[in-house]
Amino acid sequence: MDYLVLMQREWNDKPSYLDVPGVIYHYPERYFPYINGFERFLYYRPQRGAIAAEASTYVGFGTLAAPFVDPDDATHRYVGIAQYRAFSNPVPYADLGGAFYESTYNSRTAFTGRSVRRISPTDFFRILAAAGQIGDPYVNLENTERVVLGTPPVSHIIQPPRQPFRDMPFVPKGTGYRPSGSAVDVYESAALQERARADHQRVLRVIHERVTQRGGTTLFNNNVDMFAVFPGERLLIEAKSLNAPHVAVDRMRYGIGQLADYSVRYRSDLGDSQRVLAFGALPSPEASWIGTILEQSDIAFVGLSATEQLVALNPRAEKLALFE
Repeated sequence: MDYLVLMQREWNDKPSYLDVPGVIYHYPERYFPYINGFERFLYYRPQRGAIAAEASTYVGFGTLAAPFVDPDDATHRYVGIAQYRAFSNPVPYADLGGAFYESTYNSRTAFTGRSVRRISPTDFFRILAAAGQIGDPYVNLENTERVVLGTPPVSHIIQPPRQPFRDMPFVPKGTGYRPSGSAVDVYESAALQERARADHQRVLRVIHERVTQRGGTTLFNNNVDMFAVFPGERLLIEAKSLNAPHVAVDRMRYGIGQLADYSVRYRSDLGDSQRVLAFGALPSPEASWIGTILEQSDIAFVGLSATEQLVALNPRAEKLALFE
């Protein structure tokens, strides 16, 4: 198993900076050889731009998921963060005797230009111990990979995260989410990671263009992928990536759960919106019965063809303003 240190700067609401702490990491091609997937990592907060208590410290640890290409820039990749826990007390770069925890280095300036760097297991666990993480600190960490694979863990978030809707003039790159500073729920984290994937981005962009062409408006927040408002019709849209045919049923079940959750959690905003499940690709003919399941659940089903055409996949979808 490989161990890494990832430089983690604050988001600062900069559109060009697509990291989301504890959710997803965005990195350039020079670091592609370092991240192959499922490495254990530490976050390091540099001095510049950090609050005083976190400057030049290690602020948390976790496990990476599998990396994937940035659909808007082939010179960058994303990697989801499968497990994460912030340190209650950040660990400084050196111990009380002045010895660097990353024993390969003896100067903070040596970290410059090394936003992703390897660390030995001995140094890695020494930092965890200094943060009070002893024994097996990973054993009780929630894992977004289990959510994606359909074996979700029990969330420890008692009050699910809720955020006001904001205008969506375009489909934002990455997750499109500005962290509020509160704990990120494992389900929210898994959903946000999915937003950065290519087919998820494409289907939302096609829907957004069609809504705009038909005189509608779109909104979104950290949970809802898209809320489309037409005269006389409102749509709650949940997009799901479909990067392999065999996961279509799991994607459907996951999407149904999210639509049910959001339609209740945001009822004061959404009212009686029509629920829409949008796949980033068309399911295989063997899974065509998914449309029937969704029809009988009062959910419209749409998908994006290989030529990026939006296709209505059940009768309820055919009646949407998207296809008028």
